[in-house]
Amino acid sequence: MHGCRHAVRDDEELGGTDVEIRLTTPSRLQFGIVDMRGDLGRIHGSVGVAIDRPRLNIVARESSETRVSGARSSRAMDIVQAILRDHGVDSGVEVELLEDIPEHSGFGSGTQLVMALGSMLSKIFDLGLTPESIAVRFGRSRVSGIGVHAFLGGGFIVDGGHAMDRRDAVPPMVFRRDIPEDWVFVIGVPDIERGVSGEQEKAAFRNLEPPPAEVVADVARIVLLQMIPSIIEPDIERFGDAMTKLDTKFGSYWAKVQGGTYSHPRIEECVNHLLDNGAVGAGQSSWGPALYGLADGESQARRLADSLRRFINSDGGRGEAYTSRADNVGHRMSVS
Repeated sequence: MHGCRHAVRDDEELGGTDVEIRLTTPSRLQFGIVDMRGDLGRIHGSVGVAIDRPRLNIVARESSETRVSGARSSRAMDIVQAILRDHGVDSGVEVELLEDIPEHSGFGSGTQLVMALGSMLSKIFDLGLTPESIAVRFGRSRVSGIGVHAFLGGGFIVDGGHAMDRRDAVPPMVFRRDIPEDWVFVIGVPDIERGVSGEQEKAAFRNLEPPPAEVVADVARIVLLQMIPSIIEPDIERFGDAMTKLDTKFGSYWAKVQGGTYSHPRIEECVNHLLDNGAVGAGQSSWGPALYGLADGESQARRLADSLRRFINSDGGRGEAYTSRADNVGHRMSVS
């Protein structure tokens, strides 16, 4: 059995039952997957960025019994109970979700919730869990490692996919860079059917035939010779163009699962609206319905967000649009 030690920072241990831990995490946008073939011995590999809105904000403290409140409380309770049971912890914990990331929307909400709760419980009860062990325990990162690496350090991320004979590991990060402060994202979430997730996503990947090698080669070339250099230099126009190309390159491939280049016609209309009104790049995050555009500076981003908001809510449609900066830090934990 584990005792009631409270390790709340890597270099600090605090005792007593009145310790409160707060943790906040970014969400993520997924720009695309590099290789669905696997003929080089690795599969997937993904590209994306951590963003500061929407985000997850949780408070946790040890308690005589386990209680969870707030959005996704049932899902959070399942995660908490699984971790406590795994490690023989006989104490309880009180968890409050103050702010949440929309579920099944293309923001990677499931990974952030698992990583946040696992990290907080590990600190409270001194379980010694690594981020990688938390992700693997709950089946995160089976396709993309962007969510886990966004939690750990934010920024623009390229991961190296999985070895074909080892799918139960977090994909290694092969490139990371801070997004420039004046690169601002415009986020749109039309009120439509939620995208593919969970078991649906697993079934979709199982049933798809591998894409042509030429398509995979084009995607890899865009990432290596356009996207990565354009964030190093930096060149927002080239980066945005690469974002748009990545989003559409696998269009006919994903159409077999989501019915078209995008998972819903409304998403395609919104992406085109952003591009037509000056976004340097735009696309659908993961399976949607979240979509994004990239703007050069806060003022352009606000104009685009206002325009997109009006467009989404026109002709009987509903939804939201807002600006979001990149998160170049990852999760933040504090003690009070």
